[in-house]
Amino acid sequence: MLLHLPLNYVDHQVMAKLILLILFLISGTLRTWAQPVGADDIGHLQKQMYQLYNKNDEGAFIDVTNRLKEATQKAGDERTFYKAWANQALYFANHQQRNRGQLTAKDMQQYALNHDHKFGIYTGTHVMGTIQTMMGDYQEGIQNFRKAISYLHENFPNESAAASWIELAKISLTNRKCQQACIDAERALKEPNISAMHRLNAWSVICLSKVDTAYYHVKDAAEYQKEFDYVWGEREKAKQAYGHDDAHGRTLAVWRKINDHQYDEALVLCKKLSPLFSLDMRHLIYKRMGDYRNAYIDQLRYWKMRDSVNNVRNNHLLMEMTAAMDLGRVELEAKELKLHNQQMQLDMAADEIERKQLEEEALMLALKNRDAELANATMQLENDSLEAHNKNLQLSEYQSKMHAQEQKEHAHHILMVAIGTIASLVIVFLCFYLYRRQLSARRLQQAYHKLEDAYGKLEETTTVKERIESELRIARDIQMSMIPQTFPERSDLDLYGLMSPAKEVGGDLYDFEIIDNQLYFCLGDVSGKGVPASLFMTQAIRLFRAMAKERRKPNDIANRMNNELSENNDNGMFVTMFIGEADLTTGHLYYCNAGHNPPLLDGELINVESNAPIGLWPEIDFEGEELDCITGKLLFIYTDGLNEAENLAQEQYGDDRLQQKLQQMKSDTAKQVVDAFSQSVESHRNGAAPNDDLTMLAIRCLGS
Repeated sequence: MLLHLPLNYVDHQVMAKLILLILFLISGTLRTWAQPVGADDIGHLQKQMYQLYNKNDEGAFIDVTNRLKEATQKAGDERTFYKAWANQALYFANHQQRNRGQLTAKDMQQYALNHDHKFGIYTGTHVMGTIQTMMGDYQEGIQNFRKAISYLHENFPNESAAASWIELAKISLTNRKCQQACIDAERALKEPNISAMHRLNAWSVICLSKVDTAYYHVKDAAEYQKEFDYVWGEREKAKQAYGHDDAHGRTLAVWRKINDHQYDEALVLCKKLSPLFSLDMRHLIYKRMGDYRNAYIDQLRYWKMRDSVNNVRNNHLLMEMTAAMDLGRVELEAKELKLHNQQMQLDMAADEIERKQLEEEALMLALKNRDAELANATMQLENDSLEAHNKNLQLSEYQSKMHAQEQKEHAHHILMVAIGTIASLVIVFLCFYLYRRQLSARRLQQAYHKLEDAYGKLEETTTVKERIESELRIARDIQMSMIPQTFPERSDLDLYGLMSPAKEVGGDLYDFEIIDNQLYFCLGDVSGKGVPASLFMTQAIRLFRAMAKERRKPNDIANRMNNELSENNDNGMFVTMFIGEADLTTGHLYYCNAGHNPPLLDGELINVESNAPIGLWPEIDFEGEELDCITGKLLFIYTDGLNEAENLAQEQYGDDRLQQKLQQMKSDTAKQVVDAFSQSVESHRNGAAPNDDLTMLAIRCLGS
């Protein structure tokens, strides 16, 4: 209240105290605003980022990483800031958006250069090299990795550049440059403060280089065995220090058995490798054993499988390239035709303006001629009147009558001249109009011929498109033949499933096997869509059937499928799956959820472990769970093509609607439930195209 009093009513000491109090409050507020972001907040955001990295939820992942970037920028944590940005670029690259990932890495590099952030420059260069290697551009990848190493040595001499050296070694090993791969891996081991994981990776590359060199180049056996034993021992020390094995462990275990002449054990270990690589190793083992018949058979199988994979990949790439070229050609011709039509319209508008200008000029000229004639007539009348007045004043009356007669004749003359002028203008206008009409007709005829040519080319493009669509329909039929279309008719089981791809072919899957009274079943969603997803889906179904026939538990099936699918998975594809084993007699359910949507039991969500998807990293232990009895209850499993289905307004079907509708159908049969949801989703879309594959599986154990 003292602030509202006049200055002469306030004591100087009171004013001083008030000013100090206000300054204290302002400084306290500023300190509150300037308080840095807590380390706990940054750590929480980092944990969320790594949890979402392996899930197919791009919106949530980008939101968390953007908030982490903002928090670390305020806190001055430059390293975590650029690590979050780098994870965004790698997330796009691993989820079939490599061009977007490359653009994100370039933005990070440019930002770091503009702000002179040395760690950001190194991180952006390393990430760019990683994405270029994933895209098969090895030369650009090598250049960026070498730039990253040089920059790190120059600006951070006490930090390890082992990650970039190991990536260079892997590129050399892929291109069969074994000696260079060893050199790069040994340089990684010499880096200061190298981590246990990078040390293990470096020794793995050296081991692979040694066995590859021994396979393709003959050398002294004793010397080679001594050298390999040394490298193997160093790798074992690195593995014990790290606490885990890396992705190359299984391959090197096979080579170890071959070098020790334990061929039977090597053949057993080959079963854990990918089918293509397993055949190649089996051929070598049989050859070492002297069993040339089996070596010959496995060699033929290896070449046949490799040629098949290469043919499928090449045909797919050729089909995509042809379709893209045809589409580009049609778009270019359509643009040229549109430009030609616009040019014709501009020409017609210019001709119309020119015609109007000519009409205005002709009218102005006629008016000027009329004014001149009127002026001449007036002067003539004045002269005649003056002359008649001077000749004879007495004949004024007669002259007046003559003057009136002359005026009448002159007016008639003027009228005739005006009529002749107007007639001439009309004739000139008609001639000009007929000329312009004939010229426009010729131009229209030329445009018509060009349009006929464009229609001919469009017909050719349509023929190619129909051929591609026919091939995709055949691929769809092949894929759908792998999905069960007939369902068991048993008194103790009610089961029904449906898979509807969003494109001609898709990546969703479901399958089941009944062995004695045990029902093995699965439902999954492969990352991405189209032909690549369908090929990955085919491999997943094949592995599930093989594991189910061996009567393995769901978590063991997930472990073995993950180890098979993650090996040599350069494209970073993965599949989320729900795998179950139900006893049809007791109703007991074992299950394992690998990053998939939780299923519903009588309309209620089942609690599941948050396991990772299958195919991303090897040697992951998946946790299994169980329910005592599900007899008489409806188990409903689905992919996100159901709850995330969108209509024309981009409104999703939603989990709440799904759960509510399922609770209303507890007593329906499995087929009725699946058909009802299929019709409900179609009604919700209301004409919108499907945005994802839709797969559903309904199971009810009825008991004996």
